[in-house]
Amino acid sequence: MYATIADMRRLLPNNVSIGDRNIGTPSPGRTTGRSVITTTDAKQYIAYAQQYIDSRLRNMYLCPLIRAKSYETEILSNIHHGTNVVVTVRDTGSFEELSYIRLQNKSNMETTTVKTVNDLTTITLTSVAGIYLVADNSKIAILEFPDPIPLIAARLAVSFAFDQLYVQTQSPDVSTYGKTQRNLARSELEDVLKGTILLNGQNYNGRHFVRGTLFDAYRSPAEITKGEDKEST
Repeated sequence: MYATIADMRRLLPNNVSIGDRNIGTPSPGRTTGRSVITTTDAKQYIAYAQQYIDSRLRNMYLCPLIRAKSYETEILSNIHHGTNVVVTVRDTGSFEELSYIRLQNKSNMETTTVKTVNDLTTITLTSVAGIYLVADNSKIAILEFPDPIPLIAARLAVSFAFDQLYVQTQSPDVSTYGKTQRNLARSELEDVLKGTILLNGQNYNGRHFVRGTLFDAYRSPAEITKGEDKEST
C-alpha cells in the first residue's frame, strides 16, 4: 500500500483515532469523546486511495507503483544476524523510524525496517537474517514510494474515513476537512500529471517522457486545467 496507518494518524484531528481496542479501563457512564476508526477500515481506505491514484497515473506510469531505492550508503560496522541490530553509517539524516530498508552485499540481500534512529551515525534495525561485513562492500538502502505518493494516499484515505464519521452525526454528506484533504491530494496529482513532479524510480508508460522532437506532436496524456477537479468548500 502507498501509505501506512501511521501516515493516516499524523493527518487525523486529535478527536479521531485509529485502533481496534481502547487503552486503559473505561469508567461506567464515561466516554472518551473520541471517534475510532478500526485498523481494518483504515487499510481499506488506503486501498481505495491507491486505486484512485493508479487510475490517474496509469497513462503515464506502470501501475501499481513500486518501492524504489531513494538513498544508499555503505555500512561502517559489521552486521550479524539477530534482532535489534545496531548499524553504523556515515549519516543517519535520511533514515527515520519504520523506514523500509534493504541490506545487500555480493552474496546476500534482504529487507527489514528501522526500529529507531539512535544518533547521527547509528540506527537500530528490527531484525537481520544474514551477515553483512564491511570488507564485502555491504550497503544499506532506503526503499520507498516516490514523493509525494505516500502523502497523497494518506490524504485521500483520511478524507474517506473522516467523511464516514462526519455523516454519522452531521447533516451534510461530506465534511469540509475531507474536501480539503482531497483537494490537496488532487492538486499534487495534477502536478505529477503535468510533469512538474517526476516520480523517480518508476517505469514510464506512453510518450510523455520521450523527447518531443521524435514526434510530430508532443502532448501530455492528461490535459487538465489545474483546479478543475476540486470540490468547493
